Amino acid sequence: MKKTLFTLMLALFFISPEILRADNFSVGGIAISRPNYEGADGRDLDLLPLVDISIGKSFFLNLEGFSNSERGLGAYFLKNRVLELGGSFGYYESRDEEDDDKLKNLGNVGDGIDGRIFAKIHLSNYSVFAQIRNDLSNSHDGALYILGADYLHKPSSHTSWRFESSLTFADDNYMRSYFGIEEAQANISGLNRFKAGSGFKDLSLDWIYNVDISRQWGLKGIVGYKFLVGDAANSPVVASRSQTTFGIGLVYKFSRQTFKISRRTFLPR
Repeated sequence: MKKTLFTLMLALFFISPEILRADNFSVGGIAISRPNYEGADGRDLDLLPLVDISIGKSFFLNLEGFSNSERGLGAYFLKNRVLELGGSFGYYESRDEEDDDKLKNLGNVGDGIDGRIFAKIHLSNYSVFAQIRNDLSNSHDGALYILGADYLHKPSSHTSWRFESSLTFADDNYMRSYFGIEEAQANISGLNRFKAGSGFKDLSLDWIYNVDISRQWGLKGIVGYKFLVGDAANSPVVASRSQTTFGIGLVYKFSRQTFKISRRTFLPR
């Protein structure tokens, strides 16, 4: 729900004459089955937004909610056929005590905004990418460092799929907030005290499938697997190292002609 509200606020920000000349504009939603929290063995079924907007080589809004390559709201410093460099702001969800019995009496980790810097190198159908996410909301005060690669294949003009793999490194603050157990928390939760330090957090594999069912409408499917490693895997809050995600969504793509409207259209005569 919080992510949906955040998306609506961003949408209001973008509804302007400038966005009406967007090179790419697609919106939709995806029903996704995923763990209650990172490390849980219980599951939730959530509805998340799918938004992909780009304006030339400058600005973008990219929300997927299931991929480590999600960029959020930002701008490119450099963009060509080989290299992309940019910065953005992204949203991360909260983790609440009520999410699972294993989290009771551990306190909440609030949702918030993080700052992101990313780079991507394209090599034909292959690409490699890197991203840094640093908390700006003082919820966990941590940072994530993501390194990944993907492969894009188009079996036909109406279908495509992307295989993405990534490795995530987390700093001390992030690990302590999500996987550490302080002495006071151990006393009231019944879990053992655990000091989680910086290190590699997970290896993720995602398979994303797209099918065009008309010129405007398309289906998107996702199958994801995450394997927690290091202190993240050994934390008492983790019930399962293996995390799986499944989802199917519907996307509407606006045609370019729809948005080729002059700014004069919005000015008084």
